Amino acid sequence: MLDKQLAKRLNLLVGNKELWEALQEYLHSLKTLDLQALAVATSESEMFRLQGKVNSLVRLEQLPDKVKEALTRKEEEQ
Repeated sequence: MLDKQLAKRLNLLVGNKELWEALQEYLHSLKTLDLQALAVATSESEMFRLQGKVNSLVRLEQLPDKVKEALTRKEEEQ
């Protein structure tokens, strides 16, 4: 769960439409490359590593939702 103070700082990034869209485009291109590599991975360890990378990229893409959720969360829920 994202802490409210950190969410306020991250809101500067996700709230800036131009900046966030550029980062999102970059994350999407990385994810596409990793998914292509995953499709042709030959070892189990390589597959696990690529799955972890894709999972991390997906979580970064979800950052605006996590920030919004943290900022709207009531104080007693922390």
